Amino acid sequence: MSNKISVITVVYNDVGHIRETMESFFSQTWEDKEYIVIDGGSTDGTADIIREYAGRVAYWCSEPDGGIYEAMNKGIAHATGDWINILNSGDMYCSDKSLEDVMKAVAGTEADVIYGNSVEVHPRFKYNRFADGDVSRLDYTPTFRHGSSLIKASVHKRYLYDVSKKKALGYALDWEMLHRLYKDGFVFRKTDVFIEEYLLEGVSNRPYMNLWYNYKITSGSRFDAKRLLFMLVQMLNVLKANSRLTEFIYSFILEYVINGICPHIPFWTLRRPLLRLGKMRIGKGSFIMRKCYFMNANLLTIGEYSHINRGCLIDARGRITIGDNVSISHNVNVVTGSHDAQSHDFMGIFKPIIIKDYAWLGVGCTVLQGVTIGRGAVIAAGAVVTKDVGDYEIVGGIPARKIGTRNPNLDYHCHGWLWFT
Repeated sequence: MSNKISVITVVYNDVGHIRETMESFFSQTWEDKEYIVIDGGSTDGTADIIREYAGRVAYWCSEPDGGIYEAMNKGIAHATGDWINILNSGDMYCSDKSLEDVMKAVAGTEADVIYGNSVEVHPRFKYNRFADGDVSRLDYTPTFRHGSSLIKASVHKRYLYDVSKKKALGYALDWEMLHRLYKDGFVFRKTDVFIEEYLLEGVSNRPYMNLWYNYKITSGSRFDAKRLLFMLVQMLNVLKANSRLTEFIYSFILEYVINGICPHIPFWTLRRPLLRLGKMRIGKGSFIMRKCYFMNANLLTIGEYSHINRGCLIDARGRITIGDNVSISHNVNVVTGSHDAQSHDFMGIFKPIIIKDYAWLGVGCTVLQGVTIGRGAVIAAGAVVTKDVGDYEIVGGIPARKIGTRNPNLDYHCHGWLWFT
């Protein structure tokens, strides 16, 4: 596959965000890229900021248009890359390596649409939104954020946003286009990369209207009993999620049951179903000792024959995935949550942690957000891990650095079960 990426930003009167969005593009380490900016004739100074970057932009214009999707189509017409990504004003890439990580993740594979995870920016915190790897679910609902996808340019130029349906589908024409690609048999490929972060206050933050548009798109605007039922169930879920009763039950299970009751139950066979009641995914043969503290146990996945010892803090607010045969020693901290120290309002930030098969985390070590611990890696006692650890690496110190290499010929299960533990 060729890998030149055309990034398109559409904007209208957004002087407060356009600069940071443009800087997010220019900070990308992926070099084979071009930038296209379509401004709808802004009068608030937005065009003046774009003009400052004119020498670094492949194409830009500032003129009235028929709205966001007409502007996107205009940008697609000027794209010369092999892939097209939409970076709306106010949105940013999750890291300077987002585009590079995407292209490396799909290297050597065939795809027409590449998609990944997103970060939802709330007024006081950021929340990870994970894309669904089950492509068949696109027959019923969007499974990823439009901005966190790259579409092959040769395909996108044939499948534009259908502005003739703007009156019927409003702000959902991006999903309508993606659904057409799915129904016509194009190849969608998921990557675990976090691509874009977006502001929650966007035009599409209307859950009930989103579900109505989704029904019209997936049903072809015809009566469809299965999709109608799907819409009604999803509306009920939204209603429940926003109720005080649901909030109370959610807190009761995830906090009081898991962290108040479970630590005092002496038998694993009784604790395990309660942890699973909180949606914790626990594989065959895995074991968790008493007196551990879990934050958002519903976002914790543990593979088979893994062992978590006493006194551990497992903060899964940003999602934690633990593989098979992983040993986590006493008093280990695995922390996905943090704050932006430079933020005036102390914004919360949550990033996932992945701990791969056969990893061993020593007594009292700390693994911080956004880190991947490689297969068979060893974290020495008391170490503080701030960066990814490679397969079979042994690291120690504060911050942790490589101090050795482990034997890669590993073949064992972790057995930590004892009565009353």
